[in-house]
Amino acid sequence: MQTNNKKRYTVTKTTAETDSAVTLELSSEQTLSYVPGQFLTIYLPELATPEGKAYSIASAPHEPLRITVSARGEFSRHLCAMHVGDTLHASDPSGYFYSESKSSTLIMLAAGIGIAPFRSIILDALRNEPTRRLMLFYTNRTIADVVFRDELDALAATHPNFTVHHFITREDLLPAGITRGRMSAEAIIREVGDAADPEYFMCGSIEFVRDFWRGLKAAGIAEDRLYTEAFFGH
Repeated sequence: MQTNNKKRYTVTKTTAETDSAVTLELSSEQTLSYVPGQFLTIYLPELATPEGKAYSIASAPHEPLRITVSARGEFSRHLCAMHVGDTLHASDPSGYFYSESKSSTLIMLAAGIGIAPFRSIILDALRNEPTRRLMLFYTNRTIADVVFRDELDALAATHPNFTVHHFITREDLLPAGITRGRMSAEAIIREVGDAADPEYFMCGSIEFVRDFWRGLKAAGIAEDRLYTEAFFGH
């Protein structure tokens, strides 16, 4: 079934990632193709939001289609409460949150559920560009809030070209290797060092993305090396 540019998707699996984040695996009657970093616009007419809401695709193209949702607002809570067999309408994949290079160093800055498009980007790059350098800087309030933590850490442990830097802002007793406190543009640039041809990608709240875009630009990073994807309270 298709309504204008809206396709019907069926929930085929749900996975609780944290106490407040859920991954929905979706299937569609149509064959989909997308670039890691793109999103779906989801429509829930029963919530009187005709323009829909955008959700980043969390799966790599070689996986079943997935979105990962944090229950922050009414729209997202509705999605998080869905069950296998439920249906929804959504757009084709769209968006431009990706690199056109195949060799640049990808510097990824994520806050909270902003990790979703980076999971897609990381898994695809490790599969198709195994020598490419990937650096993820990921901030959360507590350890329990870290989405995909085990998977990300396992990937970093088995792929020397991929590093993960966790930052926790509201918890004091932390495992070794996790930084207590906030990320800063200056600290990230120091960590990046002389990485070849770095491109900076930021995904999180509007405030997070705005502050890091300004900080990186003030530190001398050219605007054409900065990519942003911000989310509103859903």
